[in-house]
Amino acid sequence: MKEIFWGDYTIDEERATELIRHGSEYEKRFLFGKILFNSSNLLRDIRYFNTEDLLHLLNTFEIRSSYKQAFALKRLNILKTLYLGRHHSVKGLEWKKRTT
Repeated sequence: MKEIFWGDYTIDEERATELIRHGSEYEKRFLFGKILFNSSNLLRDIRYFNTEDLLHLLNTFEIRSSYKQAFALKRLNILKTLYLGRHHSVKGLEWKKRTT
């Protein structure tokens, strides 16, 4: 939690889990954004969301902050590719053809 919130909020793991499970859409979107921008283990932390909420967030989440925008967009596109099966071009992670 310290990593995700940088000490700016007093949300512990128990409270975050409660908000992810039973919070409003705004609260879930807030936590999703914090994980997207700050988690050093994105794939582990994103699994706190149930499948329905995660798919909804991936389909509707918009990156509005210019702070770390390219970084967050890259991570969001990776998640969309993995969870939605939609291929999103992610710069630096493309398959390259081998030339011999």
